[in-house]
Amino acid sequence: MSSGLLSRRNVVFGTAGLAVAVSYGASKLAGTVVRPGMPIDRLTPGKAVSGPVGFGLAGPGGVRYALASRRGAPFLLHVWATWCPPCRHELPGLAAFMKTWGPDCPVVPVAVSSGSPEEIHAFLERDDVAGLPVWAVAGEDLKAWCGNRALAIPVTFLIDGAGCIRATAAGSLDWATPGAPAAMRRVLAATTA
Repeated sequence: MSSGLLSRRNVVFGTAGLAVAVSYGASKLAGTVVRPGMPIDRLTPGKAVSGPVGFGLAGPGGVRYALASRRGAPFLLHVWATWCPPCRHELPGLAAFMKTWGPDCPVVPVAVSSGSPEEIHAFLERDDVAGLPVWAVAGEDLKAWCGNRALAIPVTFLIDGAGCIRATAAGSLDWATPGAPAAMRRVLAATTA
């Protein structure tokens, strides 16, 4: 009789131990999804790998923004989506970075395949991401510019003064590092050199 009781205890304790192990493993796995992004200074400009960016962005109230208007100075085109968990984790840091930099921030965040600019604005308000510009692009336009390659979201493109891609960072960037603005200035300077 005691061997049956012992066996049930082993099952109960074994099941509890397995549940704890699975929970711990899941928390570790979840932690890898929201890990800090790549440092900005790892965006090392290479030679141009695309034609000039020519697509336009849609903003709230029917406002249009032509990326070609940014020619002459390098910038980062940061592509994110409302349906992307790593993007949602990254957005507050990006918004804080842009606020710290000021109105001439060389980052253009754009939501891809995420609905209308008004829907994107409502999403940002719901998620309490203040101050992030609201720009949208159709997935087809972005893929056509990138040569119809599959893109990982979020993705950041370093665009040179001629409008061409000089570096790409697939995944999140670490916008919150104390030296991020200085790193950005070094990356932009290396792009014009």
